[in-house]
Amino acid sequence: MSSPTQFESTDMAVTMRVVDTYKGLLDLEKPWNALYQQCTRSTIFSSWDWAVSWWEVYKDQFKRSLSILCLYKGDQLLGIAPFQIEKNLAKFFIQGKTLRFIGTGEARQDTVVSQYLDFIVAPGYEEEMIQQVSNYLIKNKKEWDFADFEYLLSDALILKCFTDSKSVSRKQIEYGVRFFIPEMESPDEYFSNMNKRWRKMFNKKMRLLSRDGEVDVKTTRKDEPPAPFLSTLVQMHQSRWKDRTGHSIFDSERFSRFHEIILSRLVKQDKAAIRTITLNNKALASYYIFTDKGKIHYYQSGFFSEYANRYSPLFLLVCNEIGMAITDNKHFDFMYTDSADSYKKSQYAADYEQMYRLRWTTQPIRFYVFACAKDLQTKLLKFIRFINNKRTLNKRQ
Repeated sequence: MSSPTQFESTDMAVTMRVVDTYKGLLDLEKPWNALYQQCTRSTIFSSWDWAVSWWEVYKDQFKRSLSILCLYKGDQLLGIAPFQIEKNLAKFFIQGKTLRFIGTGEARQDTVVSQYLDFIVAPGYEEEMIQQVSNYLIKNKKEWDFADFEYLLSDALILKCFTDSKSVSRKQIEYGVRFFIPEMESPDEYFSNMNKRWRKMFNKKMRLLSRDGEVDVKTTRKDEPPAPFLSTLVQMHQSRWKDRTGHSIFDSERFSRFHEIILSRLVKQDKAAIRTITLNNKALASYYIFTDKGKIHYYQSGFFSEYANRYSPLFLLVCNEIGMAITDNKHFDFMYTDSADSYKKSQYAADYEQMYRLRWTTQPIRFYVFACAKDLQTKLLKFIRFINNKRTLNKRQ
């Protein structure tokens, strides 16, 4: 979209300004943070720290440009739609210029999975924001061809855009679920709600671990660099997943660099932590969380397989974190899972809610082409898996 722009709405007291430069993004830090704190629905993934960290790492992956729509009344920032426009040559003939939230659209092997993204809006201005964003995008529809928004919750404001528009076609689909721990009065209530099998295992493993030596949980500190904790987590994650799939997301240079940057920003604000459970000062398991506004988001984890069967250390670590969250009146969030049929339901007594994916286009034919391409891709992946499985069987024989 065009350089720093001001779009006058029908209400002349309200303006929509577009930030499309990195300097403009940096200049938004203070007003963005102030608005983020006002907006109770926004999570850490919509924070300025998250957006700027992601942009610093991924801005040169594909051809991207910022298109942050900012709603003002006078000099007061009332709303942010943190958009970018992506031109991915591999998908260009299918999707064209694609509108996305900042934090999404990476190459598959580099995916951060920024969740719950939405407009950041001052209380009372939600409907105004929906209308102004919709009006702006219709007036500037030559600047984008397609839009794709993933990991949306059911109350996301963006889902209300273009619900009856003749200029923009939309498709909304169910897209995995979010698992979370329901509100509890105490950790005792939580453990009583846990499946009997897992409650029994928790008690057994805790006794065994304590019997075998000195148990400690080490945590990143705001006045110390988080790099050693991240390094341990990466080793564990790779140990856990390379045996299963031959690949760890931390193999991605961009993904790893993003987390080095975001941790350096958030740990010192007490908005991120990596915790490691140790036995006799030997690391067993680690997990990585983001925390803000009374919510704890469980992001990544890992463990060394040599201790997994004996102690189930990650299970113990997570259960204790859930107990502490309940004590501190915080909500524990497991975030996105592709299916409601997950171990989190029985193992951690978690509940779930539906998540959504939303797509728009100004050229309806693109939805048909997109569906055909996805169908072809699915068939190709099935064929590749079939060939790989056949090769594996032949090698074993």
